Amino acid sequence: MQLLRTIGKKLSGLGNHLLPTQCLLCGATLKGELLCDGCLYDLPWVQRYEHRCQQCALALESAGNFCGHCLHQPPAFSRSIIPLAYQHPLTPLIHRFKYRGKLTHGKLLGQLLAQHISDCATHADWKIPDLLIPTPMHWTRRWQRGFNQAEILGQYLASTTGIPLATQIIRRLHRTPAQKELTRSERQKNLRKAFTISANAQQKIIGKRIALIDDVVTTTATMRELSQLLIKAGAKDVQVWALARTMEK
Repeated sequence: MQLLRTIGKKLSGLGNHLLPTQCLLCGATLKGELLCDGCLYDLPWVQRYEHRCQQCALALESAGNFCGHCLHQPPAFSRSIIPLAYQHPLTPLIHRFKYRGKLTHGKLLGQLLAQHISDCATHADWKIPDLLIPTPMHWTRRWQRGFNQAEILGQYLASTTGIPLATQIIRRLHRTPAQKELTRSERQKNLRKAFTISANAQQKIIGKRIALIDDVVTTTATMRELSQLLIKAGAKDVQVWALARTMEK
């Protein structure tokens, strides 16, 4: 598979000048890389799903362009660029990054997403965003964790694409319950009026194409809320760039 060979070659090139390392999944000794070729291949790449929703990237059971949710309740974002499914063996990499503060894992995940975005940029219908905006985290949760994982991924994307990363455009007003513990309808209710755009920041997004950055997309409730907020504030287009997507409805 050409994409995997390209990613493997470029990730290898990033680490060849470093000291010996170990694969973050299997522990094999490497020459500076963070993932061996075998584990790279074993990651749950979404391109292996024959049919996916063109808007939210959900796996479809049969041929079609859009899932039922996007057909009946179209989101404000125009497309989703997501390279991986939220499945084993990717999930432990994400969990160690988010919940154990393993920033080396975050570096690998950032490299994987950045390389996928770089490959997508060669497509004829590609429209390069003007701004990258990471999904905001409430200040109390960020204080407890020590970082916002979406910002770290955004930093890798900004350094790779040259697109500015804007971390102060959207603020999270309320510390809501964790989305992973809620149903789809509960998630949507949970997020109502949870975000805001400051008046002085609004001028920075009027007429701009924006990519929202996150690590994992589940029901798309967060991205729907954020993209609607940005479009109402004057953004020209909103895309979703994320590392992984849950593939079940």
